[in-house]
Amino acid sequence: MAAHGPDVEGLCLACLTGLPGIGGVGVTSMTPETQQVRYASDATSARVEQLQFLLGEGPCRDAYTSAEPVLAEDLRAPRWRAQWPAFTPAAVLAGALAVFALPLRVGEVKVGALDLYCDTPGSLTDRTLAGAWVLADAVTELLLAETMADGDDEPVVGREGHADHLMQRAAVHQATGMVSVQLGIAVDDAWARLRAYAFAAGRDLDEVAADVVARRLRFDDQDDDGNR
Repeated sequence: MAAHGPDVEGLCLACLTGLPGIGGVGVTSMTPETQQVRYASDATSARVEQLQFLLGEGPCRDAYTSAEPVLAEDLRAPRWRAQWPAFTPAAVLAGALAVFALPLRVGEVKVGALDLYCDTPGSLTDRTLAGAWVLADAVTELLLAETMADGDDEPVVGREGHADHLMQRAAVHQATGMVSVQLGIAVDDAWARLRAYAFAAGRDLDEVAADVVARRLRFDDQDDDGNR
């Protein structure tokens, strides 16, 4: 069956504005044999994702292989030129001077990588990096849910139930990103506001998140006590 609920594009769009200093986002799903660009927020992101596929090197591939983040703060630095001799000059020419790749994984299961691009060199703030990990976790859950919903390795009932659970968690992450944009606050602060609202209203967090994603609830319509 096809996966339903929030999609990769929706998650990235909801969180991108809440990641200060980030110019673009790319998501690539991967296996040891295949690589597929699932989302690119702009032309530069699309080009840099494509370059890694065409050239067979780059931060996305290294993050996937090592299951560790790869934080290239300045692609012009000798370290990165030596590591990716074909990718770095092409990426700089495309407009990316810094690339931060986070692995998409749960335990030993690896599904791809999330890439963040900047058109100026420099490191990520702790808050931006924390928000990027929130986005990476959400995208991971969504890709796993899609795989389980479309796979044939386990009974349909169990597969759909687990996929639905992962979809709900992905919706919470998407709602967090949307609240971040609505209120102009960091992702971790938006996460705290979402939980506080659910607690004060006596509602399940998944239900509140679903209302936010469906645009039945906006946090910029609420006062500081969560009232309209």
